[in-house]
Amino acid sequence: MRLAHRAVDIRRAQRLRFDVFYQEMSAVADAADLLARRDVDAWDAVCDHLLVLDHGRPTRHGPAVVGTYRLLRQEIAERCGGFYTAGEFDIAPLIARHRGLTFLELGRSCVLPPYRNKRTVELLWQGIWNY
Repeated sequence: MRLAHRAVDIRRAQRLRFDVFYQEMSAVADAADLLARRDVDAWDAVCDHLLVLDHGRPTRHGPAVVGTYRLLRQEIAERCGGFYTAGEFDIAPLIARHRGLTFLELGRSCVLPPYRNKRTVELLWQGIWNY
């Protein structure tokens, strides 16, 4: 488990998200996502991407990405127009009530079906804790 270091790592996370969200869960992809076969949005450029890797399944880019979480720190969100969640919900009162705290937005979490187990969840949460 590690953070994405290169653009190819982020593309691999986006591909995993596409497979889970659009192919498995039947979300409706826009034309660009469908053509690229990746779940992509503007937030990917400012977020960090936590990856769970299976070193026993090598690909041409390294170990297979089998789980991911997208992480957005408050200081980055404030510089880039706010949290993703703020586009869906009014979170301003929550943030205002807790001015002494720093928030971390977790999103776009997904795991390939064979890896949906306690160990993978533990790795994801350990990665968030370390982050």
